[in-house]
Amino acid sequence: MLSKLLLVLLLIFVVLSIAFVIKNKRIKRIALQKFKEMDPQELSDWSPEKLDSKRAHMDPLADQTVAIIMAKQESAEINHLFHSIVKDSEQLPPTAPKELHDYFEESAKLPEWADPDLIALGQQIYLRHGIWIGLLLCYKSLPECYACARGAEVLHKTARLNEKKGSLDAYSRRIAETALFVVFAMSPDGLDKKGKGLRATQKVRLIHATIRYFLKQHNWDADTYGEPINQEDLAGTLMSFSALILEGLETIGVEFEPVEMEAYIHCWRVIGHIAGLDEDMIPKNAKDALKLGHSILDKEIAPSDHAKELVKALREFQDTKSKPILGSQSNIAMMRLMMGKDISDLLGVEPIDQSQIDRMEKKLKRITAVGEFLDKSLIFSFFLQGFTKLGLMLMLKRMTTRSIINFYIPKSLTQDWGTKS
Repeated sequence: MLSKLLLVLLLIFVVLSIAFVIKNKRIKRIALQKFKEMDPQELSDWSPEKLDSKRAHMDPLADQTVAIIMAKQESAEINHLFHSIVKDSEQLPPTAPKELHDYFEESAKLPEWADPDLIALGQQIYLRHGIWIGLLLCYKSLPECYACARGAEVLHKTARLNEKKGSLDAYSRRIAETALFVVFAMSPDGLDKKGKGLRATQKVRLIHATIRYFLKQHNWDADTYGEPINQEDLAGTLMSFSALILEGLETIGVEFEPVEMEAYIHCWRVIGHIAGLDEDMIPKNAKDALKLGHSILDKEIAPSDHAKELVKALREFQDTKSKPILGSQSNIAMMRLMMGKDISDLLGVEPIDQSQIDRMEKKLKRITAVGEFLDKSLIFSFFLQGFTKLGLMLMLKRMTTRSIINFYIPKSLTQDWGTKS
């Protein structure tokens, strides 16, 4: 009986493995054909003048939707409405205004240039390296966003990531929501018509519009900071989640083939479109995305006490959640490795001996070398993807027990500024 069971399990494994190999080879073959038609060297004009002009541009579709809904209903009803669309169900509540239905219908349209085959390969790449991408989100992407002082002002002002008198649990939920958004959007089928990633991106876009609405109602200084969550800040955030992630992966020894890089960035180009990024702010390819990310970072990086407060909260979160796993001072070493000395010093990251950073780099490269070796074999890659899925779920579970993208008016807008909710 046991031998028959083992034989059945072996047959299932063989069938699944063969199907996995065939599917992934097909995805890669088609993507390579399309890669030959691309110009991976084409670059856009990301001059300071162009980027600065985009600080006055926001998101007309989402902003008009929120403004119309706010004009029709009391904020308590707004919160009830927003809460009702938190769940990842396909149907909006029956009481949802027509404008909200129109928004979800319009924002679900993918751009004409969106390529399902490149998206499929890009999402496969994410699935193979999702744990490392999740770590880089916390140790590189978010703090480098904070280094852009004018953009960080929105985060500090609304307290989405640093609520006044809030608990670390609240901060953990915000980080987990960001990580969950990335998982949903970059998982296979996430950007399909009924994909969780599509709906999550639509919700995040509405969150941004809601925050803009309240900030502009409460004396936001657009002359100093630009419009809240403007096109440049949105592009900078998306590049930190995509192109700068690829840079971080290279630091720890994970390198992609050119077609894999283009496919990964293609996914984020599509996500940028769904999130409300202007067409002329969407990079043309991976090289262009990296240029855009660094152009914004170099232009906007500046000392900021508020940015330091955000990083301090992030460091507390890291020490609470990952110190028992990675070891003493490992979080400091990891952050300084990923961002470098200048940005780390600017953000007030604690100093540490260079030898500890070097040891962290060697440790990470040893681990990734094993993963890259296994990834080269499609059979082992089959196991690796399963391990990555499990690892991502455990990582999210450690951050928070919630499994949804929260959608509500931030407390700092409803309590600190006296708005009803």
